[in-house]
Amino acid sequence: MTKKSRAALKLDINLAGEDAGFRGAVALAAVIGVFLFGYMFGFDLPLASATFWSMPKSDMVAMTGGYEAFIRAPWGFPITMVSSLTPEPTPIVFTDSIPWLSVLLKASGLGAWFNPLGLFLLISYPLQAIAMGALMRALGVTRPWPVLVACLIALMFPAWIIRQFGHIALCGHWILLFSLALSVSMARNGLERRHTVGFTVLGVLAAGIHAYHLVPVAACLGAGLLSVLLQNGPRSLPRVLISGATVSAGIVISALILGYREGAGPTGGADSLGFYSMNMVAPFWPQASNLWGQDWTGSWFAKSLDANGGQIFEGFQYLGAGALLLVAPLIIAFIRADLPTRQALVRWGPLALAMTALTVWAIGWNGYFGTLQVYAAPKPSGKMAEIIGGFRAHGRFFWVVGYLLIALGVAWAARLPRRVSAVVLLSALLLQAYDTVQMRLAVRQTFDTPAGKLYPASLDNAAAVKGRPWIFAPTYFCSPNGQDQHVISQMNLMILRGGGTTNTYATARSRDAACDITPAGYTQDAAPGDRRIIVVTSNDQYEGGALQPIAARTDCYRFKRGAICGRDLDGIDGLTRVKPGELSSSARQLVAAIRMDQGVKPANLTTGWSAAEQGAKGIWSIGPKATLSVNGPARLEAERSLMLEMTLIGFSDAPLRPQAVAISVGGRKIADLTVEPGVFTTHRIGVPQEYVQAGQPVVLTLDLPDARASAADPRVLGVAIQQLRVLY
Repeated sequence: MTKKSRAALKLDINLAGEDAGFRGAVALAAVIGVFLFGYMFGFDLPLASATFWSMPKSDMVAMTGGYEAFIRAPWGFPITMVSSLTPEPTPIVFTDSIPWLSVLLKASGLGAWFNPLGLFLLISYPLQAIAMGALMRALGVTRPWPVLVACLIALMFPAWIIRQFGHIALCGHWILLFSLALSVSMARNGLERRHTVGFTVLGVLAAGIHAYHLVPVAACLGAGLLSVLLQNGPRSLPRVLISGATVSAGIVISALILGYREGAGPTGGADSLGFYSMNMVAPFWPQASNLWGQDWTGSWFAKSLDANGGQIFEGFQYLGAGALLLVAPLIIAFIRADLPTRQALVRWGPLALAMTALTVWAIGWNGYFGTLQVYAAPKPSGKMAEIIGGFRAHGRFFWVVGYLLIALGVAWAARLPRRVSAVVLLSALLLQAYDTVQMRLAVRQTFDTPAGKLYPASLDNAAAVKGRPWIFAPTYFCSPNGQDQHVISQMNLMILRGGGTTNTYATARSRDAACDITPAGYTQDAAPGDRRIIVVTSNDQYEGGALQPIAARTDCYRFKRGAICGRDLDGIDGLTRVKPGELSSSARQLVAAIRMDQGVKPANLTTGWSAAEQGAKGIWSIGPKATLSVNGPARLEAERSLMLEMTLIGFSDAPLRPQAVAISVGGRKIADLTVEPGVFTTHRIGVPQEYVQAGQPVVLTLDLPDARASAADPRVLGVAIQQLRVLY
């Protein structure tokens, strides 16, 4: 064997060893991803029987309901159409129920066994690592240690973790990573059949997982094709056009099969653009950072930046401290480097242009640098505004840019001397792991327990309500109250599980009737044979308002968020029958309405309350006991009682826990309340007549055994009161 052949053989052996090491690193990261999933959620989450899916939280309740309605529905075309969600059939592409996976589960007969959201999360954890490995290979990085670090940092990408709060379909970030890998490979190696096939598969998957992924996939495809065209000239144009047309055809056909055209509704147009945007400082400004003490509070993270009210979540683009340790020197090196050669510009210019365009779009029409608004750009109008408005949460488009920056940062560190490289990469990995601790804690606590039900739980098993049509007035999109919208979503899941139908649903595109259209005959008692159940959510009112039209009915029952009317509802726990006229605005006389959110502390708050704060939404109780006093009416009438309406919110650090409140007058307990954290809700308390004297104060004592302090606030807080209404 010649010296030359021995050298060639040695090179082949080294390359084979490096390739095996690369595969081993990616496989190890994928296995770690699976175990990380189990740590975060428990391995039972993909199963429909998992406790969490009995009543999912946030938007997941609507996603699960859409899926469960779909697997109960007969097949049709388009294949994802469901007729039980809205008056007109609607596709589950607009309930974010991960259509392709839902179709697969239904077709395989496994639909009743699995929940697609939990199953998709399980799939996404190893794929997140594998896809980052593919990107590193495309960039020419195959040494095991840098590849392993890149894959593990991808599993700790903050925006990906934050999406796991409930936007499960948007956790398919591996689609973005594979798109980057194909784009880089195309720019380096030219257009090959595998690139066209790969982008077609990714486009089809994105169409049936979440349409937002289509924008970065298209950007990566366009960058790759433009790079090929610039490098190879006009002779490559036919192949470039064929590749682009093939991918486009796959997406269009998928959209038609899935029913995108059938469920089209208003997107919000130009009005929504610029709200759910990325702040210019978002990639490097700490958000939910354990390193900077931005602890999970039970509802969000302390000391978060939100310049316009919509950037706290949709604009969440913090890369993490470990990632920034890699990205910052990369940017410095790029600034100090010589101007790129023409060949480099031709090859990589299109990808840089695509990433710049996505960054600009993520910042959008209203540009903020921290809390300072730098500009407000003109917004599109007409049909173009409606099309672009479909992507109103455009802050998301920076995700793919963030992944590319991290991959390039790892590639930069991998080229350092081996020992220096190892120290830098290990430091970045440990720093990223530590910095994202609070994010993982928050997601784990979110999935610890199912949501509390805002409707009477007895309805779940009440035979009298199974299989009936339910009519909500107002509908989901016409409701002015977020809690009422959530109870509609929760009740819809209960309705669909019981084989019923509903007239409104929390879809991405509203299919509700116009808000000024009321259901026929809902103001009168249900006639014999009328199986409809009418639900009126009341916007925290006990009389009048939305309840006024049904005030004359004799077949209505109160529940916590409003009233339910219909035949055969007697005897269901949690429903209290009301008398005709009891829901009318004239049923109660308003004696006083006292606001606690005006920056002034009313004299009614006698002991155990904090001072008023400017801009605060209420006044907090301090300690385990507080008292307040109210005056009764100037003149008492027989058979009329005093009612108090208290709008309260409970204090809680993480994990979120309600506050128990016992209310007494003259030493006699008159009410036990459970006050939830997170949102103000109205509670009504009746005061026995013997404690009410004309024009005299009634003193109420609030016992707060669960009042507690926290790291963020050393005061012992119980509940905050926003409004007190005295009714007679």
